[in-house]
Amino acid sequence: MSNCQAISHPISATILTSSQSVSLFGWFKQPILTLCWDDVKQNNFTWRQMRTLGLSQEQLRAVQPDKQEWVQRGGLQLGDIADMTIFPVNPLTDFGADLAELWNMKSSSQQLRQMGISFDNLLTKGLSAQIMHAFGFPLSGWTEIGFKHTHAAKMTAHEAQLVFGLPKEELVNILQKFDDTPAAGPASSME
Repeated sequence: MSNCQAISHPISATILTSSQSVSLFGWFKQPILTLCWDDVKQNNFTWRQMRTLGLSQEQLRAVQPDKQEWVQRGGLQLGDIADMTIFPVNPLTDFGADLAELWNMKSSSQQLRQMGISFDNLLTKGLSAQIMHAFGFPLSGWTEIGFKHTHAAKMTAHEAQLVFGLPKEELVNILQKFDDTPAAGPASSME
């Protein structure tokens, strides 16, 4: 019997398929129809293990809606965080990763944004032009996570050239025009 089936008060849980139940709990403990947080903790189930068995992010959030519980429990690896965008879990602030670990994840700028990472988060962790160059994002990728003309204005001419292949003044002008563009885009001149 699952821990959540033995509890008489309402608890967060998700319904399992037969194959998921057998894969998680084995043949001899059947039938187990639900999975709750106590089951995850007691059996040391990992996020990756449960995702591999076909449990969705939504099902796992139903089991435990608090991302800090997932992080503090210790059943996560840094690579799992990119799959936890339903919360999201920020590898820098929630998991304590450094820039080298983040770079090693090989995430795109879109994935970083989905994990809740901003350019300012990266700056607080020590982001430099050399590290930006190592990430290899285009200008559009950096703007996706919050790089603005005010950030570009603080770069040296050498740093702007290293990271973006542009003169600093041109970089600042491009970003300033981009930052000043309304969210709906420019008005059409075709009226």
